[in-house]
Amino acid sequence: MTIAATAVATAGAGFQALQANAQNTYQARVADQNAKLSAEAANQEKQNAADAALQHYRKVAQLKGQQRAAMAASGLDVNFGNAADLTADTNMLAREDAARINQQGGQNIRTYDIEGANYRAKAAASRQAATGALIGGAFEMGSTALGGATQYSKMKSKGFG
Repeated sequence: MTIAATAVATAGAGFQALQANAQNTYQARVADQNAKLSAEAANQEKQNAADAALQHYRKVAQLKGQQRAAMAASGLDVNFGNAADLTADTNMLAREDAARINQQGGQNIRTYDIEGANYRAKAAASRQAATGALIGGAFEMGSTALGGATQYSKMKSKGFG
């Protein structure tokens, strides 16, 4: 009876180790996939920021054309005096707005980069836990088997085996 109980307990410890390993391995795969998705989101954000800046500059070019046409229609020299100042101010504000667009895009990319690093760290920790579950399970199996053998040996020496 002691031998059978020891065998069942040893097998149970091994099964638990395999289950813990499988669960941690799955969690590592999920975290790896999340890290990949985060990297894709960062790349998309980079493209979105570039597209937003391009669209902004197109709108500014349209505005500048409208300003120049209105000034020329009023008989102003668009390259001199207040007309030239208006164009310079429009350019300055356009650059400031574009800088804000790029800065916000950079902040969003940084958020995705941090998120991806966290997912990669979680994946590494889960893989380590998977390995630890197998090693711990092997020690638990050995301990259970050794304990059962010791108990069987004591029972046998007392004449019960």
